[in-house]
Amino acid sequence: MKVFFGFENMEMPTPICGVHDQQEDLIITPNREKFLEAIPLLSIQPLRKTLLFEDYGFTSDSDQTYLYLDMICVFYIKEGKEQEKNMFLLQTEEELIAEIIENEQRYLVVGNQHRSLVKKWASAYKLTIEFILFQCVLDKPE
Repeated sequence: MKVFFGFENMEMPTPICGVHDQQEDLIITPNREKFLEAIPLLSIQPLRKTLLFEDYGFTSDSDQTYLYLDMICVFYIKEGKEQEKNMFLLQTEEELIAEIIENEQRYLVVGNQHRSLVKKWASAYKLTIEFILFQCVLDKPE
């Protein structure tokens, strides 16, 4: 998972450096341009995407997968009994956007509006979950 920034390909006062990818009129770069409105994106290599994926992300012209970072939350199960984990995963399936395996860790992606619901489900199944925070990149640069 890596954070990128998208910029609408309109008349820009300066050229964007380090173009990484593109999706139609959206230029994707690892650099945040100071004076342009950025769309934070999370680049993923999903193990699988659900039907909800199209509401929260896109596949670029070069077949890379991106999620709108301000619309999603990413978490993993830290600890809990196997049976409870399985029940939790069944419960989560309804809100799941994508599943990612990275460094042998399974990450789940849901809509940001479901963060508190996922916490309640984890608590009900006596699981410890950990959310991955990307807030530092969502703040506007000075």
